[in-house]
Amino acid sequence: MNGLKGSCSRAKGRSRDCGVALILVLLSMLVLSVLAATIVFTARSETLASYNFKLDTQADYLAKAGIQYAVNWFRSTHYKGVPHSLANTYYSVASTGDPWNLWTSKTSPATCISGCSSTNSSVQLINYGSGSSNYPSINNTEATPRDVATAFASDLNNVRVTGDANNSGTFSINAILLNYQTVMVGAPPAGSILPVETWLITSRAAWTGGSSMTGTVATAEEQAVIQPIYVPTWGNALYGFCSVAMSGSAGSCTDAFNSALGAYGGGNTSVASGACDSTTATNVIAAGAGVGSNGGVTLGSNVTVSGDVTIGSGPPAGCTASGFTGNASSVLGQVINGPHKNPPAVPTFRTNFPTGADTYTHINNASDVQILPLSVTTWPSLATFPNTSYPPPLTAGKPCMDMSCTGTVDHPYEIGEIRMTNGKLRLIGGADPFNPVYYDIDTLTENGGSIEVSGYVVLNIKTDLKIAGNGISNGITSSIPPECVQMNYAGTNAVTINGNGAVSAVLNAPDAAVNLGGGGSGGYMVGAIQAKDVNVQGGYPVHYDVQLSKVGGVMGVPVTTAYNRKKM
Repeated sequence: MNGLKGSCSRAKGRSRDCGVALILVLLSMLVLSVLAATIVFTARSETLASYNFKLDTQADYLAKAGIQYAVNWFRSTHYKGVPHSLANTYYSVASTGDPWNLWTSKTSPATCISGCSSTNSSVQLINYGSGSSNYPSINNTEATPRDVATAFASDLNNVRVTGDANNSGTFSINAILLNYQTVMVGAPPAGSILPVETWLITSRAAWTGGSSMTGTVATAEEQAVIQPIYVPTWGNALYGFCSVAMSGSAGSCTDAFNSALGAYGGGNTSVASGACDSTTATNVIAAGAGVGSNGGVTLGSNVTVSGDVTIGSGPPAGCTASGFTGNASSVLGQVINGPHKNPPAVPTFRTNFPTGADTYTHINNASDVQILPLSVTTWPSLATFPNTSYPPPLTAGKPCMDMSCTGTVDHPYEIGEIRMTNGKLRLIGGADPFNPVYYDIDTLTENGGSIEVSGYVVLNIKTDLKIAGNGISNGITSSIPPECVQMNYAGTNAVTINGNGAVSAVLNAPDAAVNLGGGGSGGYMVGAIQAKDVNVQGGYPVHYDVQLSKVGGVMGVPVTTAYNRKKM
């Protein structure tokens, strides 16, 4: 001790640092202890966080499983939507108007007005949280039918999913009907009217850990919007299974209108034959009149498409058209990719179908020909036909070889050849689009005169189709909705539609080119066309009827169209 004390006391020329080493050692031990504690805490926190993340992820995936489970349920016979015939009984809906009179909900969510537990309230199916199910009292289509709301509560409430004894949880489903509408599926007039429903699905999952445990360890909620994808036959103003090309003056264009609200532009033919959307009429829309193709779409200068340009896939063999060519500013919508569209089947004709001039029915340079009793001076109702005086003799006699024709799809009226240079050809049609009168025609060439239609007709044309002159009109009014005349062309020769006349129709020509325009400055097309190739030139406007957007086509099963995870 004395030696140490002497050592410190003799170091008078230096600053006193006796005991520093001890202090440094203690400080180092403190720092190391803090670091060790921090590492332990961090490791434990990360372990707990990882465990919580695992539980949260398990609950989240369980909620996602609930969404898919619900989608499958809505696809199954456990569920049944309100049919078209009862829609206005149970729901607050509005009619789309003539000619199809389909339904669309007035509110979102859809409102139940009768047949539900709570009238004038949202349509919903509820298994948890506040509120209760409010769905019309209708049975599903199971082998042993159940009330839809009862089936929902039984099938989608507290459903347990188990991986093993240590991994399990439950989910419950709520559903709110955001929108209800009806559409026609299949080729008119033989199509079926089906509901298209948009549902908001919410899945709440409770992860319990073990299959025998009831306590909730973690929860999650997922939401999805589900609806069937409906692809209408006439979803575009123009569709080419190979190509669409538009060129010429500013009159080469598309726009839209709603025939249930009246004729395009109020029936003003000078407006209809001019540039698209050039009127202030409320029944003209600079949108919704798209153009599409499985191959390619080409737009020249001074062309306007009031809608999207859709490029599909799978063009027919030998088609070289591909993609979009032109100025994107010509498209008021967007240039988008879409699904392949299958061409419709071409009409068939009986083996001994009459053709040419030496046939049972041949109309050539007729003055005025009515395919209805010649003694009738006004357009008759469908109920008066056929009768003993129908049909009248045409140039050569009969409307079909065996006199069995009644104008039905199985026994259409048969005309071998129509070549017009003047006069009028009058065709009697059905009272509504679900009951048209069918005409099978080998050759239809209108170089003059006009074709007048009363009611709804389907013209199946075998070999040639050319319409110029004064086009196709109505004997009562100056304009007819395009749904009144459906032309199905089976030939491969190019179809020509031009001149100064208006053509109000829908045209299928899957194996041929359709050429619009030229030969006049007053012509226009009202309706829609789908063909192998569509060529528009010379200022020929196309006015698409939005009523066609819910007609024909196909509808798939409900699929998820939007997804969202809710914060708990």
